[in-house]
Amino acid sequence: MLKFKSLLPGISAASLILIILGSALIAIWRFALQSGNVAIYLDSYVLHIVWITFYQALLSTILSLTSAILMAKALSLIEFKGKRLLIKLMPVTFILPALVVVTGLLSVYGQQGVLAYLCQLLHIPFSFSIYGLKGILLAHVFLNFPYACALFYQTLNSVPIEQRQLAAQLNFSTFTFFKLLEWPLLRRQILPMAALIFMLCFSSFAIVLALGGGPKYTTLEVAIYQAVRDFDLLQAALLACVQLLCCLAFIGLMQKINKTGTKFSVTFSDTNYRLPTANWLKVISMFVIISGGLFIFLPMLTILIQGIFFFRISLLTFMLLQALLFSIVIAFGSAMIAMLLGLLLLWTNSRLLINQQRQISNRLMLIASLILAIPSMVLASGLFLLLFGYSNNTVFICLLIMLCNGLIALPFILKNLAMPLYDITARYWQLTQSLNINGVAHFYLVDFKGLKSKMLMSFAFAAVLSLGDFGVIALFGGQSVATLPYYLYQQISHYHYQESIVTATILLLLSFSLLVVMDYDRTSKN
Repeated sequence: MLKFKSLLPGISAASLILIILGSALIAIWRFALQSGNVAIYLDSYVLHIVWITFYQALLSTILSLTSAILMAKALSLIEFKGKRLLIKLMPVTFILPALVVVTGLLSVYGQQGVLAYLCQLLHIPFSFSIYGLKGILLAHVFLNFPYACALFYQTLNSVPIEQRQLAAQLNFSTFTFFKLLEWPLLRRQILPMAALIFMLCFSSFAIVLALGGGPKYTTLEVAIYQAVRDFDLLQAALLACVQLLCCLAFIGLMQKINKTGTKFSVTFSDTNYRLPTANWLKVISMFVIISGGLFIFLPMLTILIQGIFFFRISLLTFMLLQALLFSIVIAFGSAMIAMLLGLLLLWTNSRLLINQQRQISNRLMLIASLILAIPSMVLASGLFLLLFGYSNNTVFICLLIMLCNGLIALPFILKNLAMPLYDITARYWQLTQSLNINGVAHFYLVDFKGLKSKMLMSFAFAAVLSLGDFGVIALFGGQSVATLPYYLYQQISHYHYQESIVTATILLLLSFSLLVVMDYDRTSKN
């Protein structure tokens, strides 16, 4: 029988999450209604914002998935040196700081970028503008398509060796092999991946703010930010409700897809066996891979090269060093909050599952994932208004940003650790109960020692997410608190190109340092 003390950690964490989210939503509505402005602007402009938000997210999703499938198929057709490293590095873009992505794309496609310089050397007019819908789509595809491609490649590579050999005996063409064997596996992952990419693009903030180019391509998240900055709280609350309903609909759709999707198992084989490929198809595949590789890595390489070239001691100003210190402190503080809440929830969740209490477990995980449906801008604004009296306190601002970023990273912590923590708890449950090992002793001897590398990876992942976050700091950033993303945005908006490249390089290197820690789980097993 499940004891109450086993439920207490998860109930406490879930209650704290509900109190924080509920207080934020109530605060923003209370201040909105007390503002005295009762006019709600549900006019054509608001409808235009909703349409643009949906439209750019839909286009970004279609382009990302199409590019991912093409490159994944190209990678599955040919072998070359560096292929394993390429596939391993591709998902890195998925968690890069958004403003580093913006800076990298500007360094390649901007008016002072690599393409503009090459066109100038060749005396070709360069008229491409990265601002507007083109820039938003470019950035979203850059962020999402490599991650989807790596996942799709693993799926294509998972066709059992026996089926590959049978297809070769039946003289299947490349198209027939894809249609009959690869596509049935691939299509089961397309809808969940599309829902994830769509939701991320729908709630995109920093990219749209930096590359939107004006009110024509303002999205809901940016409109909420502008309304809060203008202290038009009723309009911000209205837009927040619209986005909340949309996000809840997306979460419901994702849960329905995951529930109704057919489960399947695949057999991985180390045997490198593939069907014969026509030479013309190999040439096309190599062209796709080279184009995709340049699209992924050229912006990052350009940032690093130009950052080293432009680097001068004079650029290491007090503001930059202060922003670096704030970023590190806030990133690690956010990761600690996310890990603490996540472990408390998963401690209780694993014991609920062992005792076959799946309904209570699902409700507990739903509460923990509610942050996915609430825009980070709304959460931060509500908490700021609720605690407005402490807004001049630097420590308060830092703690508030840590809390918001920690809650935002929480769903990713749960996804990374939920099944491993349940598996290791279930494996040693009878033994630990017979030896009366519970509480902190159980966590240290079983959970921590068994999952130390995964916990370290999850901690680093949460720190990277917080390090690159610009949504929350955009509201509170100023002279007292300024992180690297906030400082970088100021440089970009004031067209300080060389300074922004140096700042982006520092942020990129810091992110990669944490990503090396994230890879510890895999390398430690080799």
